[in-house]
Order: sequence, then structure tokens, then C-alpha cells
Amino acid sequence: MLLVALGAALALAAPTTPPDPFDPPLPRPMSVETTRDTITDEVRVSAILRDATQRLTLTCDPHDHEFIRVTFTSMRWLVRGNFITRERALIYRFDDLPARRRIWLVKDREARLGGRERVTEFLREMIGARELVFRTRDVESNRIELRFRIVGARAAVQQLLEACGETILHDRWFGPPAAAARPPV
Repeated sequence: MLLVALGAALALAAPTTPPDPFDPPLPRPMSVETTRDTITDEVRVSAILRDATQRLTLTCDPHDHEFIRVTFTSMRWLVRGNFITRERALIYRFDDLPARRRIWLVKDREARLGGRERVTEFLREMIGARELVFRTRDVESNRIELRFRIVGARAAVQQLLEACGETILHDRWFGPPAAAARPPV
């Protein structure tokens, strides 16, 4: 009996295992940043996810793009795409959903996804996801995987769609905005 009590006391007094110092810190939730051009007053809205040394950016810049653009940046130099167009097929996957192979524009350490249909599909899957994995190759032709732990994507995409004026898509995914309460007459 004494041994059982002593064992229980030692178990309660034992320190918990500290976190592994080699694990990357948890990412911050996606943040939405709005900038206004000082000369033209054009608005540029970006939702940014930073995870370890990588960055995933969703940008709405109506002056340069017809729709939202998705860009990821890696610490490693990525293998180039087509010599003229810079296009290259990249594979990505959200959580347990099927992997997707899409054409991205690759330059140096970043890749961009454009086009309304492709970006809409990407955003729809990103809203409820916990992790995004890209598989590609670096300039030395080594296979690399870029992992993004997704935090706060739903709120960030909702803010981005509102700020970009994408009301149809916003209302389809998040419902129409709540009507402003009117004071009684």
C-alpha cells in the first residue's frame, strides 16, 4: 500500500515533458493588411500566413489582377518552369483531400497561382483546412515539401473577399452580411 501511494506521489510530482526545441514554433493566425496608394488611392489587400521560414499570401490588387492571387515563398530556390512563360505544374494538398496538380508561375523562391477558377478552388479548400503541403523541386532537382500549418484562414478569407468586393463569392461561402439594425420609428 505504501509503495502504491509513493508511486502515485512520484507520478504527480514528475515534470511534464518539455516541448522539443527543434519543432518549429506554431504559426501566427493569418493577418489581413490593407494598404492604400498615396497617389492613386488604390487599395491593396493581403492576407498573410507566416509559418516558420515560409509565407503564403493571398492578395487582392484590382489594378494589377482581375481576381485574388495566391503566392507562396520558400527559403529554397525553386526549379524554374517553362523558359518563356515560367509556368510549372506543382502539386499541393490540403489535409486529407485529394492532391491537386495545377499550373503555377514560378520565379526564384516564389510561386503564384492566378485565374478565378483555380484560385476559387484553392480558397474553398483552404477555409476549413489545418495544413497545406506543396511538393516541388529545388534548383538542384531535390524533391522538397513545403508545409503550412493553417491558422485563422476562414476569418482572413472572409475579410479579404469583403475588402476586394467579391460579394457573390463571399455570400455563397459565408452568407449575406447581417442587415444593420434600424432604430424603431
